[in-house]
Amino acid sequence: MPVTTASRKGVSKLAAEAEHHRVVLTSHGRPVAVVDSAERLDEDLRRVREATRSVVETAADMALGRTNRFSLEEVCAKLNIDPARVRERAAAKRM
Repeated sequence: MPVTTASRKGVSKLAAEAEHHRVVLTSHGRPVAVVDSAERLDEDLRRVREATRSVVETAADMALGRTNRFSLEEVCAKLNIDPARVRERAAAKRM
């Protein structure tokens, strides 16, 4: 949404929209800011922390020689990611 449009709508309308979805503010077509709900930000932060913890634990296991290989499914399970989505993105990058 262009900043000028957001300005005309006002803060309360912008906040109401952000409850339903992230609102990207643009200036001359370039993203300059994001308005988002506190709940969605908290959930994103929780997921990033969980993923970070899993990566650190896995790296520690590998450093201690407890393991040296993981399947895609194992890694995705640790990070709470859909393996099919990873495969789709990898295939898209090859094209």
